[in-house]
Amino acid sequence: MKLSNLQLRFASAAIGLPIVIGLIIIGGWPFAIVAGIIAVLAAAEFTHGFLLPSQPLSAVWGLGPGFIAPGIMVAGAHASPLFILVGVLIGVTFLAAGLSRSNFLGPRKPFRIYASVIFYIGLLLSTMVLLRNEDNGRDWVLLALFATFAADTGAYTVGKLIGRHKMAPTISPGKTWEGAMGGYATGALAVLALHALFGLPGALAAMVPLALLLPIAAIVGDLLESWLKRRMGVKDSSGFVPGHGGFLDRLDSVLFVVPAVYLYIVLVID
Repeated sequence: MKLSNLQLRFASAAIGLPIVIGLIIIGGWPFAIVAGIIAVLAAAEFTHGFLLPSQPLSAVWGLGPGFIAPGIMVAGAHASPLFILVGVLIGVTFLAAGLSRSNFLGPRKPFRIYASVIFYIGLLLSTMVLLRNEDNGRDWVLLALFATFAADTGAYTVGKLIGRHKMAPTISPGKTWEGAMGGYATGALAVLALHALFGLPGALAAMVPLALLLPIAAIVGDLLESWLKRRMGVKDSSGFVPGHGGFLDRLDSVLFVVPAVYLYIVLVID
């Protein structure tokens, strides 16, 4: 019996969510390595969409190691932040080659794409490993993910029920201002509720700015990923996650929320 897309979404969530939560609880190298693998797969989706959109996704593996760097940055962040620094330096080098006026090193577009996956996926996702390594890191990562889920669910539900005014019709026609406000409210409330539930450090008043910031980060991440898919000309970044598309589709909001939470606790809470 063929499952509907909604059934596939529930099945994938039922299998994947416990695994994700388990890895967050375990932490350490298992968490970092799996995060690095996800970074490589997301980078492969990104690279495929911009360089080989008419070919099977497997064709991207023949391009060489350019999109592997994000995975090394993310996993290596558990050992030392120097992995992130080296990755950024490589990204700057790729970007310089991609923006140069010479094809001495070959076509310039691949270098721009490799730089993009380093900054967009490698740099941003590395903060999840750094966040997990912080004191109470397990609970901070869970707060970031669950608050993101709450914001996404609130936006979807409110948008479906009362959404009328299009938010960004040329980027994501289904998103409405009503949905965004619903997602903003549920995301902000989730931050405060999860902070209290987990007994995390910091007074409630100190968490209010994060509660106000996190839903904005989620919305920006979601819109940016939708814009990228528009540029690629695809509905989903891949079929890696049945019913959900690809890893880029699942990471969209998370790529902006987790850095926001990490910077906030390092600069404000700590």
